[in-house]
Amino acid sequence: MIELETGTVSILYPDGTSAAFDPDGLRVRLEKGFSDSGCADIWIAGEIVLAVEYALRCRPAESGSMNYVIHAGDIDDCVARILEDTGYSAVALYFKDNTASSGDFGKIKPGQVEQYLMEKLQLTGSAAGDLAVRIRQVMQTIGAAQCSPRLVLELARHFREEAALSHRLPTPQVQSAGSPASHAAAREKTWHVRRSDSIFPSIRAEINLPKLFENCRLTPPLTEFSLTPVLLPVAEQLDAACAELRNHGAENYPLLLTLRGFSDFSVRWLSFEPETAKNMLQKTGQPFTDFLCSILREKPFKIFFR
Repeated sequence: MIELETGTVSILYPDGTSAAFDPDGLRVRLEKGFSDSGCADIWIAGEIVLAVEYALRCRPAESGSMNYVIHAGDIDDCVARILEDTGYSAVALYFKDNTASSGDFGKIKPGQVEQYLMEKLQLTGSAAGDLAVRIRQVMQTIGAAQCSPRLVLELARHFREEAALSHRLPTPQVQSAGSPASHAAAREKTWHVRRSDSIFPSIRAEINLPKLFENCRLTPPLTEFSLTPVLLPVAEQLDAACAELRNHGAENYPLLLTLRGFSDFSVRWLSFEPETAKNMLQKTGQPFTDFLCSILREKPFKIFFR
C-alpha cells in the first residue's frame, strides 16, 4: 500500500517568481502540443501529468519535507524525456519550445476571460464568446471579482464536455462471441478495479455511485453514519481486489479512484444544488471523499469526479 503525504510544491520560474504546481495547466500545454504537432494521441497528456504529479508528491515523503520548490525547467525536462522515450519526439520538441512562464498564473477578471480562452485554448469567434459568458455567470454566482486561470480552464473544460455530450454520435455495438463486456457494460457495474500498464502504471478503481445507491431506502441528505452500511462492503471488496493485483506484479502501483456519477449522486443523496460547477463540486464533496478514504485500506493517490 502506498500512502502519500499532502504537501505544497512550488514552481520557481527564471524571473524569480513562483506559483503552486498546476496539473491542469500542464495538461492543457501538453494537449496543445499534441494537437499542434498533428498527433492524435491527446489522451496521453493526462497520463504524463499523472506521472509528473505522482513524482512530485513522492518527493516530500522521500526528503522528509512537506513543502519544497522545484525549477520549472526541471519539470519541462522530465516531461520532454517521457515524450521522447515513448516515441513522441515532435511533441517533445514543441513542448520545449513553448515553455510556461509565471505570467500564465495570477488572477483573471470577467472582462479578460474571453481573451484568455482565445489565447490558451485557441478558440475563436462564438466558441470563445459563448464559453466566456457561462464562465462569467459562474463568477458572478459565487461572487468572484476575479479568479485563477486554473478555475477558468476547468470551467471551460466542464462546459465543453457538457456540450459534447449533448451532441454525441451513437456508437455501433461491436462485440465478438466470447469477448469481454464492453466499457459501457463495465460502467453499469457497482464497482470495478483493473491494472493499467500505460505511461503511468497504476491500479484504477471506479465506483458507480448512482448504481450503488439505486436501491437505497434511506432519506437524504445522508450522513457519514448512514453512508457506512452502503460504502463499507464496497470498500472492503475494492481493498481485496487491489491486494490481489499487488500480489501479481502491481505491488508499487498507486491507486487512482474514479467516482462515476458523483454529480447526480450528490444532488440526490447529499442535497447539493444542481447548478454546482464541477470545480466547486470537488470542494464541497471533500467530506464525502474524506470519509470514503477513511474506510479504505488502500489510500488513493488521486480521486476523479466523472
